[in-house]
Amino acid sequence: METAITVLLIVGVLIAGILGLVQTAISTQSNVSQSTNVMQTRLDDHARTNILPVSAIADPVLGNWVDVTLRNTGTSKLANFEQWDVILQYTDALDVLHVSWYPYPTGWTKQIYQTAPTVPEVFDPGIFNPGEEMTIRVIVPVTVKSPSTNRATIATPNGVTAATVFTR
Repeated sequence: METAITVLLIVGVLIAGILGLVQTAISTQSNVSQSTNVMQTRLDDHARTNILPVSAIADPVLGNWVDVTLRNTGTSKLANFEQWDVILQYTDALDVLHVSWYPYPTGWTKQIYQTAPTVPEVFDPGIFNPGEEMTIRVIVPVTVKSPSTNRATIATPNGVTAATVFTR
């Protein structure tokens, strides 16, 4: 009788332990599945996004702004401009190299066109749709040297980047 009670207790503890392990395994599998879905969504979004630099120029007179024109050649609509990264690498009149990140909208502004710069956008205002062009104007705190060759890098929130060279 004593052994039967002991066996029942041991079997009960084993069943409880096995059920706990099964619950942990199911929970872990669910977490892995959710993480995989999130990762796949990000990869799909990244694969559908493409921006192409069309032109870039610094203000030829004063050198206090830089315009970079991009074309959305992907299939994703782009927005959330406050999450974009705009980085300029340029030389000033004293040959000092400046590498600076500019936030939206205090460091740079945008103008979206159906065909830059002649036809302003009419469909989804404020959203950079596929096929549209967008001009980013960065106001630089230190004048860009003339003549000089410089670099602009633009990155979308999902990590797609475009880099181009501009001159003054």
